[in-house]
Amino acid sequence: MNVPDGFSHQAFVSLDSTNKEAIRQLEAGAASGLWITSGEQTGGRGRGGRVWISEPGNLYSSLIYDCGKDIYTAAQLSFVTSLAVRQTILEFLPDNTVKCKWPNDVLLENKKISGILLESHSMGSGTPNHIIIGIGINIAQHPEVTSYGSTHLNEYAKKSIMPEDVFNRLTQKMAFWIDFWQNNGFGEIRKQWLNCCKGLNEMITVRTSDQEVAGRFIDLDRDGALKLDTGTQIKLIHSGDVFFTS
Repeated sequence: MNVPDGFSHQAFVSLDSTNKEAIRQLEAGAASGLWITSGEQTGGRGRGGRVWISEPGNLYSSLIYDCGKDIYTAAQLSFVTSLAVRQTILEFLPDNTVKCKWPNDVLLENKKISGILLESHSMGSGTPNHIIIGIGINIAQHPEVTSYGSTHLNEYAKKSIMPEDVFNRLTQKMAFWIDFWQNNGFGEIRKQWLNCCKGLNEMITVRTSDQEVAGRFIDLDRDGALKLDTGTQIKLIHSGDVFFTS
């Protein structure tokens, strides 16, 4: 599988987790720009430590990236990645509805098809924080999720799509959107993301670690936090799970 200039790739048949392998590769001296893929994961993880079921046939990948920014700014890469994943899916299903879901999922026909997990890793004091961007895309099957629907590419495709086909497109889209972010900043990424997100100006419910709050999703702030109009105040939410009323 080819990757754009400035990137490299290591493929595995099976791993515990592509993000964990990325950490091992970093500690062994790997450079920024390394993509890691695996045919399956035996210990895949989602956001918040949740299990990510990782059977063969889907895409399991991680990118090691040193963006040269502080850890808070680097968190913007979740929105960068969402845009890249959305465009990747539209390469195969151009007539379908593909939306970004705050903070880091992608929906196909209002069902989850991709999850993104960002983790930082430092090699010690005085060394840069590398960001590990984990990307899972359901292609051949999807896990049953009880709290919201999920789906996979081949449920909609006219012909069977292979993980390597998706990975090749994903690396191109990621290279484009990372470069766009570096050159234009988060303000432009934020505009692009809001143009294709699910739930903007609609009533939603957000579950955080300690509360559940309902309101109208009105915007993102300059750092990517969700702005929720509860009717009595504007709340800024930095992490949580979004559920839609329609």
